[in-house]
Amino acid sequence: MKKSLFGMAILLFVSLGLQAQTHTIFIHGKSSKNHNGIGTTDVNNYWAGMSNSVPGSKIFIGYDGTTDPRTYGSSRAQTNISTGLTNNCRGSNSCKIVCHSAGCYAIEFWLSNLGATASSRGFNITKVTALAAASGGSELASALNGITFGFGGNAMDKALIVSTARSSFNHNNTGGVPIYHVPGYKGMFGASAILPGEDDYAVAYHSACAYSRVGGVSKCQSSLTQGEGIWPFRSNVTYNQYSGHFRAPSLSSAGLYKDHGELKAEGNR
Repeated sequence: MKKSLFGMAILLFVSLGLQAQTHTIFIHGKSSKNHNGIGTTDVNNYWAGMSNSVPGSKIFIGYDGTTDPRTYGSSRAQTNISTGLTNNCRGSNSCKIVCHSAGCYAIEFWLSNLGATASSRGFNITKVTALAAASGGSELASALNGITFGFGGNAMDKALIVSTARSSFNHNNTGGVPIYHVPGYKGMFGASAILPGEDDYAVAYHSACAYSRVGGVSKCQSSLTQGEGIWPFRSNVTYNQYSGHFRAPSLSSAGLYKDHGELKAEGNR
């Protein structure tokens, strides 16, 4: 009898272990395509195979890449994030999130509006790896809005205006989930003239590194003080990362010599 009970206990333990899953959740950014879907398929190939740098089970959360990442509804980021994380990151399952560009804007917005920590809401989210995060907006979107007097661009472009992105939510509230940033400094002629400091041709370091103020910075670290201005009005300015945000530990403060698209392959950080 004891042997039988012991055997049943072993089988139950093994069964529970097999049911538990650790997923990597991928959330994409701005795109001209509709990537709507939640599952193991990268709808319309946003990640272009670059997700393969991350081993194990992968879940792709997609939405219409032209829409405001803060919104709910059909093919919208907030609805699909809520559904995807509820279905895959609760109970015996746990998740790491990899976001790219405006996908980081979307997940950070979602975390900040939970009203409590993710764990207290029943979500088992270990961390977010933020690739080229556009959570602080992009000067390219701001410039587009300015030169078209507010008439140019789609809903995503409007959301990425620097002042809009930074005032949309409390960036210091990450729902208790650490966010590790991976910035790139492989810029491009033209775009880099508009983006301050180091950039990946789409977002500048002040956004990609989650600094709490806008400026031209060239390093990604918890705090940075640098001289700014023209003599004799030059003064020191300090930049601090938002609470709960960090540079990915495998990087130096210089970041990676990669552009906005190439950073998609860095989800293993």
